[in-house]
Amino acid sequence: MKSSQLKNLGLVILVTIFLSACGGGSTEQSTEEAPTESSTSAEAAEYSVDNSASKVAWKGEVAGVYGHNGVIDVKEGTIKTASGKITGGAIVIDMTTIQPLDSASYSEENSAQDLVNHLSTGDFFLVEEYPTASFTIKSHSGNKLVGDLSIRGNTNEETVELSSISIDENGVTGEGVLVFNRQDYEVKWEHYVEDYVLSDYIEITLNIVAKK
Repeated sequence: MKSSQLKNLGLVILVTIFLSACGGGSTEQSTEEAPTESSTSAEAAEYSVDNSASKVAWKGEVAGVYGHNGVIDVKEGTIKTASGKITGGAIVIDMTTIQPLDSASYSEENSAQDLVNHLSTGDFFLVEEYPTASFTIKSHSGNKLVGDLSIRGNTNEETVELSSISIDENGVTGEGVLVFNRQDYEVKWEHYVEDYVLSDYIEITLNIVAKK
C-alpha cells in the first residue's frame, strides 16, 4: 500500500512539473490588451466644414504693378478622412460674398462696390447664373490635395499646396494655396489689352476648419 501511494505521489509531482514547464500551471489570464490605432488614424470619418471659422482669401494682379485682394465666404462643405489622410469631401464657396480689401479698391478714383459689381458680371464670375464655386477633393498625398475646381460651369483638376494640416478625432484644420488659370474657367475680361493688363492667374488661400 505504501509503495502504491509513493508511486502515485511521484506521478503527481511529474505532472505538476510538466504543466509548470508548459505554462499551464496558472489559470489566471493576463489583463493587458494589445495596442489599437486611434479612430483618426484607422477609421473612416466625416466632418462638417465650419463656415464661420473657415476663411477663403483671393488675390489677382493687374499689370504687375498692383493687385486686388480680398475675402469670400465658405457656404458649406464636408471633409472625409481615413488612415490619417483626407479621402474626399467638398468645399462650396459663396460667390455672392466677394469682398475686396486692398487699398486700390478704396481710393478716390475707385469704389470697392464697383469692383464687386464688375467681378460679378460675365467678364469674370457671372455670379447671377453661378452663385457658388466648389472644390471637390479627390486625393491627398503629403502636402498636396488634388481635386476638381468648378467655376461658372467649368471644371478642371487643380492642386492645393498645403502649408499645414491637422487631423484628429475632433476634426480637421488645414491651410493651403490653390493657383488657377482664369482662362480655363471662362473668366475673361473683354478688354482690348486684357492679356497685358490682367494676370491669367488667380491665387486662392483656403483656411478650412471642419468638425463633427
